[in-house]
Amino acid sequence: MRSTRLPGLKRLPRLCAEAARTLGFLLAGLGLAPVLGACTRLPADDARGGPAAAAASFGFAALSSHGIPLGSAVAVAPGRLLTNAHVLPEGMVHLQAQRGDAAMTVPAVVVARSAALDLAVLRVPPGVFEPVPLDSAAPDPGQRIWAIGAPSAGPALARGRVEQPNTALAGRGPGFTARIGALMGYSGGPALDENGRLRGLVTALVSGGLTPALTALTGMDPGGFSPSRERREVFVLSIGAALHESNRIAPPE
Repeated sequence: MRSTRLPGLKRLPRLCAEAARTLGFLLAGLGLAPVLGACTRLPADDARGGPAAAAASFGFAALSSHGIPLGSAVAVAPGRLLTNAHVLPEGMVHLQAQRGDAAMTVPAVVVARSAALDLAVLRVPPGVFEPVPLDSAAPDPGQRIWAIGAPSAGPALARGRVEQPNTALAGRGPGFTARIGALMGYSGGPALDENGRLRGLVTALVSGGLTPALTALTGMDPGGFSPSRERREVFVLSIGAALHESNRIAPPE
């Protein structure tokens, strides 16, 4: 008997994500978007007093469209944010960026997407976000790392340690991995060292299993309720590679 295969099974997480976004925009049209976005947690309070405090308050952006949370971003220059391309629906140009201390929400424009890395460049009004200091050197094994994001459930700050300091993930780019409790709302947000310097963008779970699909269907990462999230291996896109590519696809003015 000839075996049969379920078509497109590998595309399930992406299809679920698109379905969830579509549902979100439909709800937005019904005036229910504030319900979906109300639970999004911002990192300024969680990071207070630690090395991520300044970036979490003034350099971090929570991205949304019509009140629907999309992911995170970080300021690397005046009026310029970087994020992961995968958090932005195909064809999206206009969205909103809320600062990590919730003091301001401003319009953002997608100016470029990379075909080589999981990267997008956003333009925002100058003077709202403060660029985060950078360190493009590869981190050391075991080095402490802080990640900040805007999850629908769970903490907005995660701590961990570098696992593989020099690696690459297919379709994402070069970077490093860390054992850290980053959740799905952290995608596109900053990974920082003990001096508060930006080392990369939180990009993907190295082995996510069904988590991406479950998150897309429910709007919440189930890991936000589990202590095992601290053992997640997370891929971080190198800030050096991200900056080089961003300057190539969208030269600074």
